[in-house]
Amino acid sequence: MSDIPAEHKDEIPRPSSQLAGLNRLNDLDQLNQVVGLVSPVFGFLPNVR
Repeated sequence: MSDIPAEHKDEIPRPSSQLAGLNRLNDLDQLNQVVGLVSPVFGFLPNVR
């Protein structure tokens, strides 16, 4: 990040925040998988993408 002008450094997401976003996306994917598995049991319709 040293090559980025100081006035623009705050606009670039930090790697830690990018990884946190990926972790949340992974959590949502796991939730979607679980819902897909249990939805027939409860009579829910599958999520249409």
